[in-house]
Amino acid sequence: MAYILEDEFGDIIQKARSGRGLSVAQVARETQIPRGQLSKMENYTLKPTAERVEKIAAALGLSTPKLLDIAMERWAPTKWDVNFDSAITVIPLSMTLRSGYSVYCYLLTCKRTKASVIVDTGGNPDKVIEAVNEHNLKPSLILITHEHSDHAGGLRKLQVVTQAQVIASAAVALPSEVKECTKLEDSAEIELGDLSIKILHTPGHTRGSCCYYVSKAVFVGDTIFAGSVGRGGFSYQSLLQSVRDKIFTLDDDVHLFPGHGPITTVGQEKAHNPFF
Repeated sequence: MAYILEDEFGDIIQKARSGRGLSVAQVARETQIPRGQLSKMENYTLKPTAERVEKIAAALGLSTPKLLDIAMERWAPTKWDVNFDSAITVIPLSMTLRSGYSVYCYLLTCKRTKASVIVDTGGNPDKVIEAVNEHNLKPSLILITHEHSDHAGGLRKLQVVTQAQVIASAAVALPSEVKECTKLEDSAEIELGDLSIKILHTPGHTRGSCCYYVSKAVFVGDTIFAGSVGRGGFSYQSLLQSVRDKIFTLDDDVHLFPGHGPITTVGQEKAHNPFF
């Protein structure tokens, strides 16, 4: 069975190493693992021993038991139940980019009123429009978690076709072609039928990264993945603190819908994510 996590052991240690500003050579010296073998671990061509996982985790500030479970492919989040929430319906849309890289965007609907929104573009507005029409939805909002092309690419076309209002963090830097965008401060709320969606500023992956919290769901973009986090392109430490302050303070049964990889929950990430 293929391992389903977005990030393998090599991705995790590379993100933690670069986030802490360390070179492969520095980690090699700290762990007494040959530099070439460490590079092979990052590139998925050499599986680590338990002893080496322990050394690497200590050098990179990661949780040894959690990292070991992922290195040995012993953990993945439980499969989510599409009926997990009585108030909302979530439809994941999986997109494959030209690079072969996969990304998720989402359709979110209030069950009682049928009010709907789009979360991110998946870099493929045509497929999003096709899904909107297939499910007979009339989205009033497009929620953007951050400005990277796999999440906001094609936003102008999606905006024009759906006539939906674009929502993003106050700190986001969207492409100039997006003419109208409502930028919200942290904890601001917007309506979805009977419900309220709260924007959570989570800087780290980018300066303007944010998440959207509604009912028992959070759409987290590239802030956190099952068993990992996004790259700390803006600030690695800010990214980790954003997760601690904005995500891990929510109830354990809140579902996390990431931009990449499987759906997970707050409780599962507290128990299994090696970055925490």
